[in-house]
Amino acid sequence: MKAFQFFPLVFLLLGLFSCQEDELPRAPLLGTWENRIFDETQELWFVESLTFKNDSVMGVEHTVRETETGPTLGYRIISEGWYKLEGTTLQYYYADALIYFGGGSDSDALPYGSKEELSAGIIDFFRIPEGDLTFSQDNNKFEFQEDCWQVNPDRECVEFPLKEYIRVN
Repeated sequence: MKAFQFFPLVFLLLGLFSCQEDELPRAPLLGTWENRIFDETQELWFVESLTFKNDSVMGVEHTVRETETGPTLGYRIISEGWYKLEGTTLQYYYADALIYFGGGSDSDALPYGSKEELSAGIIDFFRIPEGDLTFSQDNNKFEFQEDCWQVNPDRECVEFPLKEYIRVN
């Protein structure tokens, strides 16, 4: 009978020591990530936020800020999409979006607008971006290198820049 009293303690110890810190969580992308780029000409931060909501749905927002982590001045794109992460390969797609088309040829126009100024539009309807995703050791950053895009067989493929995203929540 005394042997049965030790079973809960054994299971507790097994649970504590069976996990390793270097294991990735089951859904390592869940949460919000930001790619922040400073434009020296306009003295503005252009921020691409990806919010991975579950194992296949994501939200996308392109916003503008005066400071890297300050309040949002306005929006460029808001969209929902889907993604698939298999190993280190990330594939995503979002086509329908609310987009800021304002400004036109006015050189003084702002590169962003309020949510009310966004209009329905299509981002990308002819390809599904795919590429290699690499997490930092602490899983608070990832780099995404999109595969080059072959427009047609007679031309070289179009290279995309490496993007770094930082976990914000």
